[in-house]
Amino acid sequence: MELTQEQKQFFDTFGYLILPGLLKDDVQWITEEFEAVFQDRGVVHDGSKRSTVVPFIDQRERLCTLLDHPNVEGLIGGLLGADFNYVGGDGNYYTGDTQWHSDGFHTVGKFMKVALYLDPVTRDTGCLRVIPGTHRTDIAWDARQARKATELWGVEQSGVPAFPLESQPGDVVAFNHNLMHAAFGGNTRRRMFTMNCCAHCTTAAEIEDLEKYVASHARFWIDHMHSDVMRQTASPARIVHLQQVMEHEGHLAALSAKSKADMAEPSRG
Repeated sequence: MELTQEQKQFFDTFGYLILPGLLKDDVQWITEEFEAVFQDRGVVHDGSKRSTVVPFIDQRERLCTLLDHPNVEGLIGGLLGADFNYVGGDGNYYTGDTQWHSDGFHTVGKFMKVALYLDPVTRDTGCLRVIPGTHRTDIAWDARQARKATELWGVEQSGVPAFPLESQPGDVVAFNHNLMHAAFGGNTRRRMFTMNCCAHCTTAAEIEDLEKYVASHARFWIDHMHSDVMRQTASPARIVHLQQVMEHEGHLAALSAKSKADMAEPSRG
C-alpha cells in the first residue's frame, strides 16, 4: 500500500488520516490475538475503569507481524519515512468518556499513533473525535484548551466542535501525537490498540525528544520499549524500526524502578 500525495498533505494539514478497510482481511485474527493478550496477562476487565497492557502488539508473535504488514508499513512509512522508529503502544478496554488531550506536544521530530478499533464506534458511541489542525506547532490556538471547555466557552467537553473518526473493525486511524482528541458516549468494553511511531531522529534535539518520550513510559513499569518477542522474531527489515529506540532507552529501567516505588499500580494511560 502506498499513500497518495494528497493523503500525505491531508495528514500534514489536519493531523489525522482514516483508512477504511485497510486491515479488513486481517481483523478476525487480530481480534482473537487481542483477546489472547489479556488472557495471557491475566487481566480481567470489569468495566469499572480502563484496562491497559503496555506494550501491546509485542505480547504475541503474530501481533508483532503487524509492524511488517505491507499496509501498515506503507501507511507509517508514507507519513514518517521508510526508516521510522516503532516506540511501542498500548492495548485497551476503554470505559466511558476520554477527556480532551494530546499525546504530548512535540516541537521537534514527528510522532504519530496508529489506532485500531475492534468494535464499531460512532460519534456518540466512543469513536475518536479530533480538532483538526491542533497538531501544528507554528500557531497558538485556543482550541488546545478544550479540556477547559466549560470554563472558557460555556459548553461541555462533548460540545466542543470536532470531527468524529467513526470506525468499523478493519479500519485504521492515524493521527499526529500533538493533535487534540477525545471520545464520548462509549460503552464500558470498547476494544482498541495502538502502535506509536516517530520519524528516524537525525539531530541532537530529536534524539533528546525521543529519550524524553522513552522516559515517560516509566509510569507503565517497563524496562524496555519493546518486548523480547518483538525483537527476537524481528527480520532485518523490522530491526530498522527498533534499533534507534534500543540505542536510546538505557535510562528507562532505573526510572521504572523509581515509579514502582512511588506508585500503587502501573499507569492505565
